[in-house]
Amino acid sequence: MRRMPLGGCIVAGVLASVAMPRVAFAQSAADQVAGVRLGSGYAQLLNLAATPDINSAHFDLSNAGIKPTIDIFRVPYESKLATITPGSDIFWRVSAGYLSNRATLPVDSPSPGAGSIGSKWSAFSLGGGVVLRQKLGYGFTLTPAIDAGLARLINGASYEGSAKPLSSLTDGVLFNWHTNAWLVTPNAGIEWMREQDEQSLSVKAHIAWSWISTFDESPGLEGFRETAGVYSLRVEYARPTSLSVFERRLDWFVRSGYGGFFGANRSALGFSTVAEVGLGLLTPLSAKAQGGTSVKLGVSYLFGPNIRGWSASLGLQY
Repeated sequence: MRRMPLGGCIVAGVLASVAMPRVAFAQSAADQVAGVRLGSGYAQLLNLAATPDINSAHFDLSNAGIKPTIDIFRVPYESKLATITPGSDIFWRVSAGYLSNRATLPVDSPSPGAGSIGSKWSAFSLGGGVVLRQKLGYGFTLTPAIDAGLARLINGASYEGSAKPLSSLTDGVLFNWHTNAWLVTPNAGIEWMREQDEQSLSVKAHIAWSWISTFDESPGLEGFRETAGVYSLRVEYARPTSLSVFERRLDWFVRSGYGGFFGANRSALGFSTVAEVGLGLLTPLSAKAQGGTSVKLGVSYLFGPNIRGWSASLGLQY
């Protein structure tokens, strides 16, 4: 059965609070939240903020008359930890992420006049992990990894018009709350690259599965334990330009990709897949080692069912 996206779940919770007497709502708030599975949507927000498959990006969504926006910003760092064999290296990595999800929820209430609730979910994450880069031959590289992190999710909401009386019913349960969470994410990728005549073609696939559990929730908020999966596939083609930067060769590249969520919570945010087309520039990190690590700058257009957006990325290519 397809689950309602987060915005629709919130509206369902608000309508339930309108229909119920004040005392009855206070007594069964946890049951109402559990019934619409808000935890699955919250888990996907934390997953987006903490996992590396979707880069820093802006999304515009359209679902059932609700048009939320999602903004993601992530700062990663990765460095070699040890060399096991000539074709096998271990890297350590850390990342800090921020996500905001804004939505205006229309509310039909017994009070006369139109009403709405402006809601913003903010997620902050900090995590780290280790990744093995194992060359398999014939251009293939296997990259199994394990990551873990901590995150904080905050909701802030304002009530307008006839929705104002609802604040005493929904604050702390549906809106204006906070929670902390831990995430453990085993993940794996496989890469294939072919270089010929200063041109390169690469194909990268990645899959990640996260266990997410909250702790230290604000009073009235129901905690949750959820899982969330992310996958991606990206193809890139690069070739040299006639330019150089600080005596380093400057290449341009084009990319296309496809990714999304999998698992029971895959549609919790109102979209489950997104496609990508983009371009960018890359240059070797060292002027003396043209075939080593490169710095990559790219921009992409993102699109899919119920979603449009863009992405900008700055990172390293090994």
